[in-house]
Amino acid sequence: MAKAISAKDSNSLSRLGNELGKIIETALQRRENGGEVSSCDMAAHSLAFAAVTSADGLISRGEARKLLMQDAISAASDFQKDMQACDRQASKAAGSHTSVVKALRAL
Repeated sequence: MAKAISAKDSNSLSRLGNELGKIIETALQRRENGGEVSSCDMAAHSLAFAAVTSADGLISRGEARKLLMQDAISAASDFQKDMQACDRQASKAAGSHTSVVKALRAL
């Protein structure tokens, strides 16, 4: 995603958001059936929101662009936190998940 942001490739960002949507739909179905939504599912949700919002921001102008990019940065920060929880849940060493936030801020 960071590469797509750096390349200002809104099509790739939209495609990524759609692909992550499948993971989110599965998590929602699991919750509706009495299961739990994991922190990894939440990370997918945050990343998808960041992808779609930044894609919209890249094709927008003026105040709309500014607001969308701020929302994307916020979602990317949520993604970073969700991934830290996901790493803990999966008993993995915490990774660095800052590249998306950094790429968005560079815009």
